Amino acid sequence: MALAAIDDITYTDQVAEGRTVALFYEASIGATRLYEAQRLRLDASGLINEITLYVRPLPALTLLMTRLGPELARRNGQPGMARLIPLASGMMHSMAKTGEMRVMPKVAPR
Repeated sequence: MALAAIDDITYTDQVAEGRTVALFYEASIGATRLYEAQRLRLDASGLINEITLYVRPLPALTLLMTRLGPELARRNGQPGMARLIPLASGMMHSMAKTGEMRVMPKVAPR
């Protein structure tokens, strides 16, 4: 389901030590570039029992939340949250995108 919201995935690195694996990839959500690191913890059988995601930049993360959140809520039997998430995460996405495009360039080193 998560990968359905993400396009053009290119895995760039993989690091493993013991039962911990780190995967790194670049992708896009529409016109927004996304960079992700995944920490996978494996059980004694080598199956994934924990996944932690790290996504940047912030506008990509908020856009991903906007796309994935409603479906996750529906799958968990929370139709009210499925309707609320696009409003809340959409507002966060607008703020993050504005900050990234208009505010951060003004404080960048010259």
